[in-house]
Amino acid sequence: MSGIEPLFDPLCAPFRLEGTRDEAVVLIHGFTGAPAHWRPMAEFLNSHGYTVNVPLLAGHGTSMEDMARTTWRDWLQSARYAVDAMSGFERLHLVGLSMGGHIAFKLAGTSAATTVTAISAPVLARNKQIYLAPILQRLRPRVMWPETEVDIEPEMERYWLTYPGFYTSKATDLLILTALGSLAAGRLRRPSLVIQSKVDESVDPRSAHFLARRLGRSAELVWLEHAFHNAVLSRERHVIHAQVLARIS
Repeated sequence: MSGIEPLFDPLCAPFRLEGTRDEAVVLIHGFTGAPAHWRPMAEFLNSHGYTVNVPLLAGHGTSMEDMARTTWRDWLQSARYAVDAMSGFERLHLVGLSMGGHIAFKLAGTSAATTVTAISAPVLARNKQIYLAPILQRLRPRVMWPETEVDIEPEMERYWLTYPGFYTSKATDLLILTALGSLAAGRLRRPSLVIQSKVDESVDPRSAHFLARRLGRSAELVWLEHAFHNAVLSRERHVIHAQVLARIS
């Protein structure tokens, strides 16, 4: 992509933390998100010896207009570069948040990934209007996220970096990637983990049951009781850290 815009915050930059063991983890952020969301988990996993690579998906971390110039193929390719960069490690683990979970499913099947984890990955959305995106994009070109109160601790607020909304056409790309990821999950037969909050404001929790069934007997399903959609910044992030570490160990 040419004409890349500057990051709207330094914490949106991709980063890599070098570990002490021959294992790597790639953390993939979600739709309109940024690598900043993964800082707490990345530092936790790195403290246990893992090398952690956190890519910035194309069109993210800069502006909504920049994102509008990209597609699901660009987002997938951004993550693929990060996964390929870890190919020299003995064991590789993929972890995705929301849309990033479906990217992880898609890339796990074409890589040597040992495990795959999806957190808050959508199959069914709470807001059914998203399924009308191919039609609405001409009538309502942009959608702004609703202003909602979330129970986030002060020390996590600096990592809460995301676009205030998105161009409606990008919801179509999200739907495509969700479908591709769901199909890919059905072909995976390796240790996997699905983590889902029961009170997720964006994702219908039934999505987790669907994905766990698709992943088969190797899948483990873990429920969060109080986390909002971006669960890795919620008060239950420590539960997520422990569950991911147990899955990849």
